[in-house]
Amino acid sequence: MRHLLCLTAATLAAGLGLAAAGCGDVSAGSQRASGGSGSTLLPDTVPSEVLGVLNGEELTLDDLTERDRVQLAKLRIDYYTGVHALLEESAERAAREQLLLNAAQEQGLTLNQFYLREIGVPEVSDQELQMVYDSNRQALGGRPLAEVAADLRRQIGNQKMQRKIAAEGNRMLGEAAWELLVPAFRIDIETAGHAALGPDDAPIEMIVFSDFECPYCRRFNDSLDQLREEYSDEVRVVFRHLPLRSIHPLAQKAAEASICAGDQGKFWEYHDALWTDSDLGADVLEQHGRLLGLDTEAFAECLNSGRHYQRVQDDYETALNLGLTGTPAVFVNGRHIGGYVAFPALKNQVERELDAVASSN
Repeated sequence: MRHLLCLTAATLAAGLGLAAAGCGDVSAGSQRASGGSGSTLLPDTVPSEVLGVLNGEELTLDDLTERDRVQLAKLRIDYYTGVHALLEESAERAAREQLLLNAAQEQGLTLNQFYLREIGVPEVSDQELQMVYDSNRQALGGRPLAEVAADLRRQIGNQKMQRKIAAEGNRMLGEAAWELLVPAFRIDIETAGHAALGPDDAPIEMIVFSDFECPYCRRFNDSLDQLREEYSDEVRVVFRHLPLRSIHPLAQKAAEASICAGDQGKFWEYHDALWTDSDLGADVLEQHGRLLGLDTEAFAECLNSGRHYQRVQDDYETALNLGLTGTPAVFVNGRHIGGYVAFPALKNQVERELDAVASSN
């Protein structure tokens, strides 16, 4: 059973760094961030938002550049994410080691004796030895295989032994009455009023911050399509905009166009159409509207008026307050899983969350 710790994005005004592949954009240092509570970016060791006094005027967090505020948000959430991950990993490792020790003691053996009897000493073939040597020849200083074979064979054997021990520990842990009490670290991100696909009561809510001009986002959408097909009843997908304007100059208008299409009830159809075209010029945006049967006059008026610029900007500022600097940025039930994720890895994340939901009920 996994326990949950949810913190709101607005309360934390804190962020997650993208650990997986994606499109990156470091915000221009001359811009100022708007949105998010400055005090929540500060560690407990900094007692005030006033960072200095210049010619009698206070300089606060609000005076920092957008880039610096995003970096502060990222550092804060990196800390929480890292601590929770380490606690979870350490607790499970300690539980595995305790189970292995108990099993050894039941047989009147030391741990090493237990390992030798129950797991055995793994063999290292000449082929394995040669492969590892070839891969590490430079790190070994170019010394001949005959000179390093004994040490290398021992290291390979130790690594194989550790993997076998870990596998045995995982097997025991899976069969034991084990409950992990370290809460999963999650952020509560606003979804009301944003384009969503899937049942409102789905056990899995996936929030995707995306950029229609980002090639990694296009690739991730392929993974998302497979997920939507396989888990149509279990997953609700919420789309949020994060146009990386400094490197994708057409992304902003494409985002606005998708919302204009949504005004006519066809956000997701327009969303899917945009991923099929790397050209996102004004003519292409209007062409997709015609092909989808939109009221082209209303669509053009909506797009040209900039009616939804602020809507996209609100998403953009939310992303900055989360410390996001690249796309795609994906959250599964409030847990950040990184950037571009291929379907097998995405499926594993969904299955993990389904197991967590089932365990908590």
